[in-house]
Amino acid sequence: MNQHTVIAVDGPAAAGKTSTSRALSDMFTLSYLESGRAYRTLAYEALAAGIRPDDRAAMTGLISTILQKNQSDTLFDPTRLRDSDLRTLDVSKAVSTVAKIPDLRSAITSLIHEWASHRPASIIEGRDIGTIVFPRAQIKFFLTACAEERATRRHRQEPGSVYETVLADVVRRDHEDTSREASPLRPAADSVVIDTSSLPLGQVIAMMSEVCRSAGMIEKRHTTGAAR
Repeated sequence: MNQHTVIAVDGPAAAGKTSTSRALSDMFTLSYLESGRAYRTLAYEALAAGIRPDDRAAMTGLISTILQKNQSDTLFDPTRLRDSDLRTLDVSKAVSTVAKIPDLRSAITSLIHEWASHRPASIIEGRDIGTIVFPRAQIKFFLTACAEERATRRHRQEPGSVYETVLADVVRRDHEDTSREASPLRPAADSVVIDTSSLPLGQVIAMMSEVCRSAGMIEKRHTTGAAR
């Protein structure tokens, strides 16, 4: 593969992007990035600061302030905020509004480009990676599943949640993501589309890894014992 190889993994919430991306990251020694963390971090910070997520000027100022105080990859840092903080119902509702702001999407796209430029090979998951962020990505996947199945998965991941509430939020987020003017969620024309509704995780990973191998990617060699 070429220098700075990028694998794009897009799709709606709970379609399997994170689990499969992490598996492929380990299998082919790829740096992994969850682009959605940046939007969730901004939504969390806005709520904590009393900023309305639909206040475009304030949100643009917020991202500028965060980046001035921290390094450019701080919005992607998995140790900066806990996943439980970023996946509350309030943040999940706010992130759809945040993700609609073109200036924020442009800024985060630039941050993703910078992040990837320092890594020889990476796998990046999101909702517009293969269409907008890296339209020339060497390998593109679009994972999807029916809303009911995705809500069931999310419900299992969130102890104490109510399935009907989770399903309503999944449907709402789908509508927000597919209908927004800036970078709407849709599969790239050259992406490999996989419906994971009735497929076990292992089978989805096997399908995706075969595509990677066919594209010339070489799996990491594992050794046994202390030398691993």
